[in-house]
Amino acid sequence: MWSWFSPARKREGVNVRRLAGCLIIVVMGIGVGPTLTSAAQLSLTVSMPSPLAEGGVARLRLRLGLLPGATDGFDTQWDMVAPSAPSPIVSLAAEIQHPTYPTGLQSMVWDFRGETFPQEWRIEIASDQDTPIILTWTPPDAAASCASIAWTLFDTASGSTVDMASNANHSYENPAGGTRQFVVRAAASAITAPLPAPFNVWIPRQGRGSAYLAWSGPRDPALRYHVYREDGRGRVRVTSSPQSAASFLDSGLDGAGSVTYRVTAVDAQGCESADSPAAVVAHRQ
Repeated sequence: MWSWFSPARKREGVNVRRLAGCLIIVVMGIGVGPTLTSAAQLSLTVSMPSPLAEGGVARLRLRLGLLPGATDGFDTQWDMVAPSAPSPIVSLAAEIQHPTYPTGLQSMVWDFRGETFPQEWRIEIASDQDTPIILTWTPPDAAASCASIAWTLFDTASGSTVDMASNANHSYENPAGGTRQFVVRAAASAITAPLPAPFNVWIPRQGRGSAYLAWSGPRDPALRYHVYREDGRGRVRVTSSPQSAASFLDSGLDGAGSVTYRVTAVDAQGCESADSPAAVVAHRQ
């Protein structure tokens, strides 16, 4: 079957496309709330009968979720732009709309957020066919060691709420030209005491294209640390895995502009603290 999963620019100003015999999905996201850590991802598939599709069933997959290091804005590492036009072979189209993303990046097929709660993805499904539509998903991993994440799917037409950890599908009969709106929601509450954040972050040494950081942390030999770098391109985690040392050499800088560093503590279960106070470097030219 033809796949949507290749980056392309969106068609500006289009939220819902209506094409003969096609399924159209629009996802809009809102996210606010406290910070909590552990990755949680959800793959959502929407399908319907279609004589144009392989096997007689048209399918489209959307990916959404929470990732360490991601933000509620558009992240080039994790968010994928939707194509600008539907496939001429399989009449199935989808867009993830986020009005706060930069122009040209507001429509996607993948939308990953920062680890804040609650998060909501608003989904609209439309079809010009009189056909059953089925939503299926792999129950997300809610067994995070530092949080209990509740995923729900709310059907605004029927008023029913589906526990996505206990169920794997939801279906309905769609009249020709009908639309249906859903809300996928992720909510969480901490089940362990929050870790104290590192402190006294400073830059003992600086060179062209590099910076050496050091910090203080709680007196716990089991703790590890992550380092985050922010510049004009956004925020990235520069440690591939939590490290035991209370220092870090960042040698991947381009030697231009100002860079801000923050450090977090990570315990043996993978729970992460809030950010440390910032340390700022103005790089040498």
